[in-house]
Amino acid sequence: METDGEEKKKLWQKWQFWVGIVVLLASMGAGWIASIGFYSLFPGSMPASLREKGTEDTQVIRSMQRTKEVSLLRLGVTGIISKENKSHFFNMEIPGTERARFIQYTFDAKLGFEGKDVVIKKTDGNTFDVTIPEFKFIGYDHPEYRVIVEQNGMLSFGTQQIDSLDMVNNILTDKAKKEYVDSNRDILQEQAESFYTSIVRSVSPDTKLNFTFQQNKSD
Repeated sequence: METDGEEKKKLWQKWQFWVGIVVLLASMGAGWIASIGFYSLFPGSMPASLREKGTEDTQVIRSMQRTKEVSLLRLGVTGIISKENKSHFFNMEIPGTERARFIQYTFDAKLGFEGKDVVIKKTDGNTFDVTIPEFKFIGYDHPEYRVIVEQNGMLSFGTQQIDSLDMVNNILTDKAKKEYVDSNRDILQEQAESFYTSIVRSVSPDTKLNFTFQQNKSD
């Protein structure tokens, strides 16, 4: 049979055990909160494993206007680009840490070719061979963008901030420019033929033009 002293000793040991557990959990919680606070002040220092990034871009062609310039085609483009960041703890997503931003953008894209690279050679009689250089993204006008939706979770202060300028800079990538050209190549060829034919036949109606269109070797 245990004495009162032995029973008190066991109760004291149990009490010490549970106090230790509580202190350990409190220390882990304080450490997590401290790290979240640190990352909120210095988001660039957050390890890649603790954050997740996802970017989506949805766009449509809202208008199309043919022009009689070296820039042969003008596209009115509008779209929405979105980006989301989340924080993780040991590969587990932390609820409430998500950040999301949706930006609507518009601009007028200009497609065409370099006029100085056009080669015109006379073959016989009133026939000329016209070689048009590869079509390219010439530039853009009237860019506008605005944040239409922004979402921040209750614990998002520890998640890396989303940079709107960085999102906008990623809209006109080389891949996107190439897609604009490739998807409108038939119209660009038609416009190039119309452009030079109208000029030549206004002076010599009987002149015949044979067109050749160069393409990038990687196409």
